[in-house]
Amino acid sequence: MRQTIFITVLGHFGAAFAALCMPPFYAHILQQNFSSQTLVMAGWYFTLPTLAAAISNPLWGKLADRIGIRASLIRAHWGLCLSFIVTGMARTPWEFAFGLTLQGLLGGTFAASNAFLASFLPGKRLATLLSVMQGSARTALFAGPAIIGLFSDGQNLLHIFFYLAVFPGLAGLILYLLPAKTSTPAAHTIADNTGTAPAGAGALSASSLYRYQALFTIGTVLTYPYFVIDLAQRLNMSAAWAGALFGLPHALFLVLAWPIGRHVNFSNAQTALARFSALTCAGLLLQVLANNLPLLATGRILMGVGMTGAYLAINALAASTTRKASAGQHFGKLEGANKWGAVMAGILASGLATSMSYTAPIWLACALLAGLSIFIESKRL
Repeated sequence: MRQTIFITVLGHFGAAFAALCMPPFYAHILQQNFSSQTLVMAGWYFTLPTLAAAISNPLWGKLADRIGIRASLIRAHWGLCLSFIVTGMARTPWEFAFGLTLQGLLGGTFAASNAFLASFLPGKRLATLLSVMQGSARTALFAGPAIIGLFSDGQNLLHIFFYLAVFPGLAGLILYLLPAKTSTPAAHTIADNTGTAPAGAGALSASSLYRYQALFTIGTVLTYPYFVIDLAQRLNMSAAWAGALFGLPHALFLVLAWPIGRHVNFSNAQTALARFSALTCAGLLLQVLANNLPLLATGRILMGVGMTGAYLAINALAASTTRKASAGQHFGKLEGANKWGAVMAGILASGLATSMSYTAPIWLACALLAGLSIFIESKRL
Protein backbone atom coordinates (compact mmCIF):
# COMPACT_ATOMS: atom_id res chain seq x y z
CA MET A 1 0.00 0.00 0.00
CA ARG A 2 2.84 2.41 0.77
CA GLN A 3 4.26 2.00 -2.72
CA THR A 4 0.83 2.66 -4.22
CA ILE A 5 0.44 5.85 -2.19
CA PHE A 6 3.96 7.02 -3.04
CA ILE A 7 3.49 6.50 -6.77
CA THR A 8 0.10 8.25 -6.71
CA VAL A 9 1.48 11.32 -4.90
CA LEU A 10 4.63 11.47 -7.04
CA GLY A 11 2.63 11.17 -10.25
CA HIS A 12 0.31 13.94 -9.14
CA PHE A 13 3.22 16.22 -8.28
CA GLY A 14 4.67 15.85 -11.77
CA ALA A 15 1.33 16.66 -13.37
CA ALA A 16 0.62 19.51 -10.93
CA PHE A 17 4.03 21.08 -11.53
CA ALA A 18 3.42 21.04 -15.26
CA ALA A 19 -0.13 22.41 -15.01
CA LEU A 20 0.31 25.07 -12.33
CA CYS A 21 3.63 26.73 -13.13
CA MET A 22 2.49 28.55 -16.28
CA PRO A 23 -0.79 30.44 -15.55
CA PRO A 24 0.92 33.41 -13.81
CA PHE A 25 2.89 33.96 -17.05
CA TYR A 26 -0.01 33.86 -19.54
CA ALA A 27 0.10 37.65 -19.87
CA HIS A 28 3.83 37.44 -20.59
CA ILE A 29 3.29 34.69 -23.19
CA LEU A 30 0.55 36.67 -24.94
CA GLN A 31 2.71 39.78 -25.09
CA GLN A 32 5.77 37.82 -26.23
CA ASN A 33 4.21 35.67 -28.95
CA PHE A 34 1.12 37.50 -30.16
CA SER A 35 -0.20 41.03 -30.49
CA SER A 36 0.27 43.25 -27.46
CA GLN A 37 -3.47 43.92 -27.69
CA THR A 38 -4.11 40.39 -26.40
CA LEU A 39 -2.50 41.27 -23.05
CA VAL A 40 -5.81 42.41 -21.56
CA MET A 41 -7.19 38.93 -22.29
CA ALA A 42 -4.84 37.21 -19.82
CA GLY A 43 -7.63 36.63 -17.33
CA TRP A 44 -9.83 35.07 -19.99
CA TYR A 45 -7.05 32.72 -21.07
CA PHE A 46 -6.54 31.87 -17.42
CA THR A 47 -10.22 30.93 -17.31
CA LEU A 48 -10.30 28.60 -20.34
CA PRO A 49 -8.69 25.46 -18.82
CA THR A 50 -10.55 25.93 -15.55
CA LEU A 51 -13.88 26.33 -17.35
CA ALA A 52 -13.25 23.16 -19.34
CA ALA A 53 -12.20 21.33 -16.16
CA ALA A 54 -15.29 22.56 -14.30
CA ILE A 55 -17.45 20.95 -16.97
CA SER A 56 -15.43 17.77 -17.45
CA ASN A 57 -14.33 16.86 -13.90
CA PRO A 58 -17.74 15.74 -12.59
CA LEU A 59 -18.29 13.75 -15.80
CA TRP A 60 -14.88 12.07 -15.56
CA GLY A 61 -15.58 11.33 -11.89
CA LYS A 62 -18.89 9.64 -12.65
CA LEU A 63 -17.25 7.62 -15.43
CA ALA A 64 -14.41 6.60 -13.09
CA ASP A 65 -16.89 4.92 -10.72
CA ARG A 66 -18.01 2.79 -13.67
CA ILE A 67 -14.83 1.96 -15.59
CA GLY A 68 -12.35 1.97 -12.71
CA ILE A 69 -10.59 4.77 -10.87
CA ARG A 70 -7.09 3.54 -11.81
CA ALA A 71 -7.88 3.66 -15.53
CA SER A 72 -9.33 7.15 -15.10
CA LEU A 73 -6.17 8.32 -13.33
CA ILE A 74 -3.91 7.09 -16.15
CA ARG A 75 -6.22 8.73 -18.70
CA ALA A 76 -5.96 12.05 -16.88
CA HIS A 77 -2.16 12.05 -16.98
CA TRP A 78 -1.91 11.17 -20.66
CA GLY A 79 -4.64 13.64 -21.56
CA LEU A 80 -2.66 16.38 -19.87
CA CYS A 81 0.49 15.33 -21.72
CA LEU A 82 -1.26 15.57 -25.09
CA SER A 83 -2.77 18.95 -24.30
CA PHE A 84 0.62 20.43 -23.35
CA ILE A 85 2.07 19.36 -26.69
CA VAL A 86 -0.82 21.01 -28.53
CA THR A 87 -0.42 24.21 -26.47
CA GLY A 88 3.31 24.41 -27.19
CA MET A 89 2.60 24.18 -30.92
CA ALA A 90 0.31 27.24 -30.87
CA ARG A 91 1.06 29.89 -33.50
CA THR A 92 -2.03 32.08 -33.04
CA PRO A 93 -4.03 33.26 -30.00
CA TRP A 94 -6.84 30.90 -31.04
CA GLU A 95 -4.51 27.89 -31.14
CA PHE A 96 -3.16 28.86 -27.73
CA ALA A 97 -6.72 29.04 -26.43
CA PHE A 98 -7.49 25.62 -27.91
CA GLY A 99 -4.48 24.05 -26.18
CA LEU A 100 -5.45 25.56 -22.83
CA THR A 101 -9.01 24.28 -23.24
CA LEU A 102 -7.71 20.76 -23.91
CA GLN A 103 -5.75 20.93 -20.65
CA GLY A 104 -9.02 21.36 -18.76
CA LEU A 105 -11.00 18.83 -20.79
CA LEU A 106 -8.45 16.01 -20.76
CA GLY A 107 -6.78 16.57 -17.36
CA GLY A 108 -8.27 16.17 -13.90
CA THR A 109 -5.34 14.44 -12.18
CA PHE A 110 -6.05 15.96 -8.74
CA ALA A 111 -9.62 14.66 -8.51
CA ALA A 112 -8.65 11.31 -10.04
CA SER A 113 -5.74 10.85 -7.61
CA ASN A 114 -7.89 11.73 -4.59
CA ALA A 115 -10.64 9.37 -5.70
CA PHE A 116 -8.10 6.58 -6.15
CA LEU A 117 -6.80 7.10 -2.61
CA ALA A 118 -10.36 7.23 -1.25
CA SER A 119 -11.03 3.78 -2.72
CA PHE A 120 -8.77 2.07 -0.17
CA LEU A 121 -8.09 4.46 2.72
CA PRO A 122 -10.19 5.01 5.89
CA GLY A 123 -11.52 8.42 6.87
CA LYS A 124 -8.81 9.88 9.11
CA ARG A 125 -5.96 8.54 7.01
CA LEU A 126 -7.69 9.73 3.87
CA ALA A 127 -7.90 13.25 5.32
CA THR A 128 -4.17 13.12 6.03
CA LEU A 129 -3.36 11.92 2.51
CA LEU A 130 -5.62 14.59 1.00
CA SER A 131 -3.46 17.13 2.82
CA VAL A 132 -0.36 15.47 1.39
CA MET A 133 -1.89 15.78 -2.08
CA GLN A 134 -2.66 19.41 -1.33
CA GLY A 135 0.96 19.82 -0.31
CA SER A 136 1.99 18.35 -3.65
CA ALA A 137 -0.07 20.99 -5.45
CA ARG A 138 1.29 23.77 -3.19
CA THR A 139 4.86 22.63 -3.90
CA ALA A 140 4.14 22.87 -7.60
CA LEU A 141 2.63 26.34 -7.20
CA PHE A 142 5.65 27.50 -5.23
CA ALA A 143 8.46 25.93 -7.23
CA GLY A 144 6.87 26.21 -10.67
CA PRO A 145 6.47 30.00 -11.05
CA ALA A 146 9.83 30.64 -9.37
CA ILE A 147 11.64 28.30 -11.78
CA ILE A 148 9.77 29.55 -14.85
CA GLY A 149 10.50 33.12 -13.80
CA LEU A 150 14.22 32.38 -14.12
CA PHE A 151 13.66 31.54 -17.81
CA SER A 152 11.50 34.58 -18.53
CA ASP A 153 14.35 36.79 -19.79
CA GLY A 154 15.20 36.13 -23.42
CA GLN A 155 13.35 32.80 -23.63
CA ASN A 156 10.07 31.99 -25.38
CA LEU A 157 7.95 30.64 -22.53
CA LEU A 158 5.47 29.10 -24.96
CA HIS A 159 8.02 26.43 -25.90
CA ILE A 160 8.33 25.34 -22.26
CA PHE A 161 5.02 23.52 -22.66
CA PHE A 162 6.88 20.87 -24.70
CA TYR A 163 9.17 20.12 -21.77
CA LEU A 164 6.29 20.17 -19.29
CA ALA A 165 4.50 17.46 -21.30
CA VAL A 166 7.16 15.00 -20.15
CA PHE A 167 5.95 15.08 -16.52
CA PRO A 168 2.36 13.81 -16.96
CA GLY A 169 3.53 11.52 -19.77
CA LEU A 170 5.99 9.75 -17.46
CA ALA A 171 3.46 9.74 -14.64
CA GLY A 172 1.01 7.86 -16.84
CA LEU A 173 3.65 5.23 -17.57
CA ILE A 174 4.65 4.86 -13.92
CA LEU A 175 1.02 4.38 -12.91
CA TYR A 176 1.06 1.02 -14.67
CA LEU A 177 2.87 -0.16 -11.54
CA LEU A 178 -0.25 0.43 -9.48
CA PRO A 179 -2.44 -2.58 -8.66
CA ALA A 180 -5.49 -2.91 -10.86
CA LYS A 181 -7.77 -3.57 -7.90
CA THR A 182 -7.66 -2.67 -4.25
CA SER A 183 -9.97 -4.19 -1.65
CA THR A 184 -11.59 -1.89 0.86
CA PRO A 185 -13.15 -3.00 4.13
CA ALA A 186 -16.72 -1.86 4.63
CA ALA A 187 -15.61 -0.01 7.75
CA HIS A 188 -13.66 2.40 5.57
CA THR A 189 -16.86 3.98 4.32
CA ILE A 190 -17.28 7.16 6.31
CA ALA A 191 -20.50 8.75 5.14
CA ASP A 192 -23.93 7.25 5.11
CA ASN A 193 -26.04 6.69 2.00
CA THR A 194 -27.43 10.20 2.09
CA GLY A 195 -23.98 11.70 1.51
CA THR A 196 -24.10 13.55 4.85
CA ALA A 197 -21.17 13.48 7.22
CA PRO A 198 -21.52 11.79 10.61
CA ALA A 199 -22.29 13.89 13.64
CA GLY A 200 -18.63 14.07 14.65
CA ALA A 201 -17.87 15.89 11.42
CA GLY A 202 -20.34 18.65 12.13
CA ALA A 203 -23.12 17.13 9.97
CA LEU A 204 -22.11 19.12 6.90
CA SER A 205 -23.66 17.99 3.64
CA ALA A 206 -21.51 17.36 0.59
CA SER A 207 -23.42 20.01 -1.37
CA SER A 208 -22.60 22.64 1.27
CA LEU A 209 -18.95 21.65 1.08
CA TYR A 210 -18.98 22.17 -2.68
CA ARG A 211 -20.34 25.69 -2.20
CA TYR A 212 -17.71 26.51 0.44
CA GLN A 213 -14.99 25.20 -1.84
CA ALA A 214 -16.19 27.32 -4.77
CA LEU A 215 -16.41 30.53 -2.74
CA PHE A 216 -13.01 30.07 -1.10
CA THR A 217 -11.50 29.41 -4.52
CA ILE A 218 -12.98 32.59 -5.96
CA GLY A 219 -11.59 34.58 -3.04
CA THR A 220 -8.03 33.32 -3.54
CA VAL A 221 -7.78 32.83 -7.32
CA LEU A 222 -9.03 36.36 -8.01
CA THR A 223 -5.50 37.51 -7.18
CA TYR A 224 -3.69 35.08 -9.53
CA PRO A 225 -4.08 36.25 -13.19
CA TYR A 226 -2.60 39.73 -12.81
CA PHE A 227 -0.29 39.16 -9.84
CA VAL A 228 2.99 39.33 -11.79
CA ILE A 229 2.06 42.32 -13.93
CA ASP A 230 0.54 44.15 -10.93
CA LEU A 231 3.80 43.93 -8.99
CA ALA A 232 5.76 44.99 -12.05
CA GLN A 233 3.74 48.19 -12.34
CA ARG A 234 3.00 48.94 -8.68
CA LEU A 235 6.38 48.06 -7.13
CA ASN A 236 8.61 47.84 -10.23
CA MET A 237 9.36 44.19 -9.42
CA SER A 238 11.02 41.70 -11.78
CA ALA A 239 9.25 38.58 -13.03
CA ALA A 240 11.62 36.36 -11.04
CA TRP A 241 10.84 38.12 -7.75
CA ALA A 242 7.13 38.23 -8.53
CA GLY A 243 7.16 34.50 -9.31
CA ALA A 244 8.86 33.75 -5.99
CA LEU A 245 6.36 35.88 -4.05
CA PHE A 246 3.49 34.27 -5.93
CA GLY A 247 4.63 30.88 -4.66
CA LEU A 248 5.38 31.98 -1.07
CA PRO A 249 1.92 31.20 0.43
CA HIS A 250 1.98 27.79 -1.22
CA ALA A 251 5.47 27.06 0.14
CA LEU A 252 4.22 27.86 3.64
CA PHE A 253 1.69 25.05 3.30
CA LEU A 254 4.58 22.59 3.30
CA VAL A 255 5.98 24.05 6.52
CA LEU A 256 2.72 24.61 8.39
CA ALA A 257 0.44 21.77 7.26
CA TRP A 258 1.64 19.33 9.91
CA PRO A 259 1.51 21.64 12.98
CA ILE A 260 -1.78 23.24 11.97
CA GLY A 261 -3.21 19.89 10.89
CA ARG A 262 -2.81 18.57 14.45
CA HIS A 263 -5.51 21.01 15.52
CA VAL A 264 -7.93 20.59 12.58
CA ASN A 265 -10.18 17.54 12.70
CA PHE A 266 -13.66 16.36 11.75
CA SER A 267 -15.30 18.01 14.77
CA ASN A 268 -13.93 21.54 14.31
CA ALA A 269 -13.35 21.69 10.54
CA GLN A 270 -16.16 24.18 9.84
CA THR A 271 -14.94 26.57 12.54
CA ALA A 272 -11.39 26.26 11.22
CA LEU A 273 -12.53 27.04 7.68
CA ALA A 274 -14.29 30.21 8.85
CA ARG A 275 -11.38 31.50 10.91
CA PHE A 276 -8.63 30.70 8.44
CA SER A 277 -10.68 32.29 5.66
CA ALA A 278 -10.72 35.46 7.75
CA LEU A 279 -6.95 35.26 8.17
CA THR A 280 -6.53 34.85 4.41
CA CYS A 281 -8.65 37.97 3.96
CA ALA A 282 -6.37 39.89 6.34
CA GLY A 283 -3.31 38.80 4.35
CA LEU A 284 -4.84 39.99 1.08
CA LEU A 285 -5.82 43.31 2.63
CA LEU A 286 -2.24 43.89 3.72
CA GLN A 287 -0.99 43.06 0.22
CA VAL A 288 -3.28 45.50 -1.54
CA LEU A 289 -2.18 48.27 0.82
CA ALA A 290 1.53 47.41 0.56
CA ASN A 291 3.88 49.99 -0.94
CA ASN A 292 7.14 48.11 -0.31
CA LEU A 293 8.53 44.58 -0.45
CA PRO A 294 8.59 43.79 3.32
CA LEU A 295 4.93 44.73 3.74
CA LEU A 296 3.94 42.75 0.67
CA ALA A 297 5.89 39.69 1.88
CA THR A 298 4.17 39.94 5.27
CA GLY A 299 0.79 39.92 3.55
CA ARG A 300 1.79 36.86 1.52
CA ILE A 301 2.87 35.09 4.72
CA LEU A 302 -0.48 35.80 6.43
CA MET A 303 -2.25 34.62 3.31
CA GLY A 304 -0.18 31.43 3.36
CA VAL A 305 -1.11 30.65 6.97
CA GLY A 306 -4.78 31.29 6.24
CA MET A 307 -4.82 29.22 3.06
CA THR A 308 -3.05 26.32 4.78
CA GLY A 309 -5.60 26.11 7.57
CA ALA A 310 -8.53 26.55 5.20
CA TYR A 311 -7.35 23.80 2.85
CA LEU A 312 -6.78 21.43 5.77
CA ALA A 313 -10.32 22.12 6.95
CA ILE A 314 -11.72 21.48 3.47
CA ASN A 315 -9.76 18.21 3.29
CA ALA A 316 -11.21 17.06 6.61
CA LEU A 317 -14.71 17.91 5.42
CA ALA A 318 -14.07 16.16 2.11
CA ALA A 319 -12.95 12.98 3.86
CA SER A 320 -15.92 13.07 6.21
CA THR A 321 -18.40 13.21 3.32
CA THR A 322 -16.80 10.52 1.15
CA ARG A 323 -18.50 7.24 0.25
CA LYS A 324 -16.43 4.48 -1.32
CA ALA A 325 -19.04 3.57 -3.94
CA SER A 326 -19.15 7.12 -5.30
CA ALA A 327 -15.66 8.40 -4.48
CA GLY A 328 -15.00 9.34 -8.10
CA GLN A 329 -18.19 11.35 -8.39
CA HIS A 330 -17.65 13.03 -5.00
CA PHE A 331 -14.14 14.24 -5.74
CA GLY A 332 -15.11 15.06 -9.30
CA LYS A 333 -17.83 17.38 -8.00
CA LEU A 334 -15.54 18.84 -5.35
CA GLU A 335 -12.86 19.61 -7.92
CA GLY A 336 -15.58 20.82 -10.28
CA ALA A 337 -16.65 23.31 -7.62
CA ASN A 338 -13.04 24.38 -7.28
CA LYS A 339 -12.75 24.88 -11.04
CA TRP A 340 -16.06 26.75 -11.33
CA GLY A 341 -14.77 29.06 -8.61
CA ALA A 342 -11.58 29.60 -10.59
CA VAL A 343 -13.62 30.28 -13.73
CA MET A 344 -15.64 32.95 -11.98
CA ALA A 345 -12.47 34.39 -10.47
CA GLY A 346 -10.82 34.67 -13.89
CA ILE A 347 -13.84 36.39 -15.40
CA LEU A 348 -14.14 38.82 -12.50
CA ALA A 349 -10.39 39.51 -12.50
CA SER A 350 -10.39 40.36 -16.21
CA GLY A 351 -13.39 42.63 -15.91
CA LEU A 352 -12.11 44.47 -12.85
CA ALA A 353 -8.48 44.74 -14.00
CA THR A 354 -9.35 46.15 -17.43
CA SER A 355 -12.07 48.52 -16.24
CA MET A 356 -10.58 49.64 -12.91
CA SER A 357 -7.08 48.56 -11.85
CA TYR A 358 -4.93 45.49 -11.23
CA THR A 359 -5.62 45.80 -7.48
CA ALA A 360 -9.42 45.78 -7.86
CA PRO A 361 -9.63 41.95 -7.89
CA ILE A 362 -7.81 41.84 -4.55
CA TRP A 363 -10.37 44.15 -2.94
CA LEU A 364 -13.19 41.92 -4.13
CA ALA A 365 -11.33 38.84 -2.85
CA CYS A 366 -11.15 40.43 0.61
CA ALA A 367 -14.89 41.03 0.62
CA LEU A 368 -15.73 37.47 -0.48
CA LEU A 369 -13.48 35.77 2.06
CA ALA A 370 -14.81 37.95 4.85
CA GLY A 371 -18.34 37.08 3.75
CA LEU A 372 -17.53 33.34 3.72
CA SER A 373 -16.16 33.51 7.25
CA ILE A 374 -19.19 35.38 8.56
CA PHE A 375 -21.63 33.05 6.76
CA ILE A 376 -20.09 29.85 8.15
CA GLU A 377 -20.01 31.23 11.69
CA SER A 378 -23.63 32.41 11.44
CA LYS A 379 -24.77 28.98 10.23
CA ARG A 380 -23.17 27.35 13.26
CA LEU A 381 -24.95 29.58 15.78
